[in-house]
Amino acid sequence: MGGLVRAVVALVAALALAFLAPAAVYADEPGESDEAKVLVLQAIALLVNTPDDMMAIEERVGDALEAPHKEGVDLAMVQQAADALGADDMDRAKELLQSAIGAGPYVGTGVPEPVREASGEPGRPAFAVAGESGTTVVLDAYDPDRGLDRGEVVLLVLSVVVLLGGVLLSWRLRPADTVRQLRRTAVSKEA
Repeated sequence: MGGLVRAVVALVAALALAFLAPAAVYADEPGESDEAKVLVLQAIALLVNTPDDMMAIEERVGDALEAPHKEGVDLAMVQQAADALGADDMDRAKELLQSAIGAGPYVGTGVPEPVREASGEPGRPAFAVAGESGTTVVLDAYDPDRGLDRGEVVLLVLSVVVLLGGVLLSWRLRPADTVRQLRRTAVSKEA
């Protein structure tokens, strides 16, 4: 009787897996989204981090245009961004994609407006509210200065002078007896 119960439980488990797991088995790709806003954010991240991977960027933008969930995205701007990508204008494409989801840096004149309720309207920058981080804005890659300015040259010269001074002082103020001489003296006294 115990074997029959195990067989029935195994059959029910197999049928449950067969009917409950098809979505995971037949998914397009791991991490593939059906929300246009997520796909636009992925395209922006690819534009910033791997601008040479045009195929992946264009795929994300195309998927965003065809996504079933288009809430919070201005598809006309996404199409303009796709056209800008076709014309190799990466900066314009990034600006359009950010504007399409309501993200973007403050580009107006004067003092920025204080933080207020985020509109979430496509085509307008959204402001961070309360506990939100405002992380829908993707900044350009940081390229640090590679040259030396006057202050850095002065610090470099001072560091070399201090280093040479320390070597000179250690040579001039060394003890009269070396370690080898002290060991010989210690060995001769023991014998």
